[in-house]
Amino acid sequence: MRHTKAMGRAELGQLVDREDLDASDGPRGRLSIAVPAAWTRGGADIEFAVPARVSCARCDGGGCDGCARSGAHRAPAELAARTLRLRLPADLTGGATFRLVRPFGEHAPLDQLLVEIRADSEASPGVRRIAPPPPPALARPAGDGGGRLFGLGAQLSAPAVLATLAAIAAVVGLLLGR
Repeated sequence: MRHTKAMGRAELGQLVDREDLDASDGPRGRLSIAVPAAWTRGGADIEFAVPARVSCARCDGGGCDGCARSGAHRAPAELAARTLRLRLPADLTGGATFRLVRPFGEHAPLDQLLVEIRADSEASPGVRRIAPPPPPALARPAGDGGGRLFGLGAQLSAPAVLATLAAIAAVVGLLLGR
């Protein structure tokens, strides 16, 4: 993803244009991780820590102009800044590669990170399965037994919800009866 000054925002075509991403000459890293095959049934969310140094995707660690002949690129020093989340595809037969554009933010030193994922008997070190967050409309405040009505923050008890629905049904019935 590139930030354009003229538009003041990222343009959608640059987000999904594979040729544009392939033509990018910015730093590109590669990381290979394994997940248990059981995690891929139905998909799962994973969290993993990217190592402080990742192999250069252009030269596979051999050294090129893209990595200043070092064979690697640096990720942020802080562990929290280089911890990423992904949703696995439902089928990892043959593996999958994710291309993450600016995985550590707009001003980080890595433009793209290719994450190669394969099913294995156990997860790579630093890879863990996480529960997906609940949808916002279904989220409840901590310690609160009530729910939110349409995500507007109105706290209603079950009888109040039933009374509201009955009133709505009555109004609809009147309107349809005309």
